[in-house]
Amino acid sequence: MRAVLTALICAAALNALTLEQAVDLALANHAKIGEAAAAYRAADERESGAIANFLPTIGASQTRYDRDIATSGSRLTTRYYANLNLFNGLGDYASLRAANWTKEAKLYELDAAKADIALATKRAFYDYLKAKDTLAAARENMKAMRMQAKDARAFFDQGLIGGYERSSIELEALQSEQTTLGAISALEVAKLTLESAIAQPLLGVVVAPKPPQTSRLNREKLGDLTLKNRSEIKSLIAQIGAQKEQKTKALSPALPSADLQVARERYEYENGFSGIDEQTTTTLTFTWQLPGLIKPYFDRQAALYDQRALESRLTDLKRAIELQLASAHERLLLAEKAFGVAKESLKLAEDNLRIAQNRFNERIASASDLIDADAALWKAREQYTLYYYDRLLALADLERVAERDLIDK
Repeated sequence: MRAVLTALICAAALNALTLEQAVDLALANHAKIGEAAAAYRAADERESGAIANFLPTIGASQTRYDRDIATSGSRLTTRYYANLNLFNGLGDYASLRAANWTKEAKLYELDAAKADIALATKRAFYDYLKAKDTLAAARENMKAMRMQAKDARAFFDQGLIGGYERSSIELEALQSEQTTLGAISALEVAKLTLESAIAQPLLGVVVAPKPPQTSRLNREKLGDLTLKNRSEIKSLIAQIGAQKEQKTKALSPALPSADLQVARERYEYENGFSGIDEQTTTTLTFTWQLPGLIKPYFDRQAALYDQRALESRLTDLKRAIELQLASAHERLLLAEKAFGVAKESLKLAEDNLRIAQNRFNERIASASDLIDADAALWKAREQYTLYYYDRLLALADLERVAERDLIDK
C-alpha cells in the first residue's frame, strides 16, 4: 500500500502517469483483486478452524438437587472438564491438510488475478498511447492535405490545373478530416478504458515507456519455466492435493475414534449431611461404530473421480498454456519484424511524398500521383504506429503467459 501511495503522490506531483503507476493503481482499486484477496482470507480462516479441532475444549456445569426428603446425596454438584480429541478416524487430519492445500490454491488464484489485471491495464495503457499517436498522425495528414487543397485552388485559379484535379485534392482533404474525427473518437474511448482500468480520471500526460530491445527468447526454456511457475497450474495442483485428502476423509467414519476427558467435580451436602467432596476423573474413550464399509467406499470412489477430473483439467490447462506461449512468442517475433519493415516504409513514404509534391508543383506529376503518395504516407504512419505498440502488446501477452518479466526495461 505504501508503494501505491508513493506512486500516487509522484503522479500528482509530476502530473503524469507511467505504466508502472497505472498498474499499481489498477491493483489497488480493482474489485477482482479484492474478491480474490477475500477468498484467500476466507481459506486462511478455515485453516485456523481446522487447527482448532486439535485443541482441547473446556466447559463447566452445575447441577442442583431439591428433594422432598433428606438423603445422603449431594445437593449441589459443580463440574469442570476439558476434552481432547486424540483420534477421529483421520478425519480431522485430512480436513486440516485439505485446508492447507485450499489456502495455497487461493493464494495462487490471487497471484493469477493480479497478473490478469496487470495485463488488462497494460493493454489499456498501450491502446491509449496508440490512439493518441494515431490521432497526431491523422491531424498532421489533415494539415498537409488542407495545404495541398489550398495550393490546388490557387493553381486552378491560375489555370494551371483542371477542375477534376482540384476537386480530387479537395475531396482527399475532406476525407482526411473524417479520418481525424474517427481518431478523436477512438482516443476518447481509449481514454475511458484506461480510466476504468486505473479507477480514476486521467489528470495529466500519459508517459510512453521506453521501447524494449529486440527479444531473443528460447521458447523451449521459456516453456519449462512457464509450466513450473504459472499460478493457475500451481493453484490446480493445490486443488488436487486438497481433493486427495477428501479420499482419506471419506473413510473416516469406518475408523475408530479416541477422546480424552479430564474432569474436576465438587459435591456439596446439607440437610444433616455435612462435608464437601472433590474428585478428579480422567476418562479415555475409544469408539468404533462400525457403520459398514458400503457408504465410505462409495464416498471415497466419488472423491477419487473428482480428483481425476481435476487431473484432466490440469492436463488441458498445460496444453492451453503451451499454445498460448507459442502464439504469444510468434506474435512478438512477427511484430518485431513487421516494425522493422514499417520503419523503412515510413521513411520511403515520406521521401516519396516530397518528390510527388515537387513534381506536382512543377506540373510533372498529376493530382492522382500526389493523392496516391499522400495515401501511402498515411498508410505507412498507420502501420508504424500499429506495429510499434503491437510489439509492446505482444511482449505484455508473453510476459503474462510466462508470468514473469522477460526483458529488462
